[in-house]
Amino acid sequence: MRVWPGDERSQQLADLTAAAGARAYLCGTGGMKYLDEAPFAAQSITVVPFRAPTTGMCSSGCQVSALWTLATRGPAAPADRLRILAGARTAMEGAA
Repeated sequence: MRVWPGDERSQQLADLTAAAGARAYLCGTGGMKYLDEAPFAAQSITVVPFRAPTTGMCSSGCQVSALWTLATRGPAAPADRLRILAGARTAMEGAA
């Protein structure tokens, strides 16, 4: 794996995202401040801004971090929620 200098972090993230076979990169609000979207666009990867939900099990995520849910609820809860969201997105894309 190529190691990128600090000023090429966005390129490294884009390369890792592509290597994982992903077509989207979920980026938190902090990361959006410095992320260069050009390396992602060059590889046809969509950068998706993420904001913590204000309701449900992640309601305090914007106050602490996404790790709070993982630490207090275990890995199954966030994984189940992500599967639900992925299913809803697939259903919306199929209806379009």
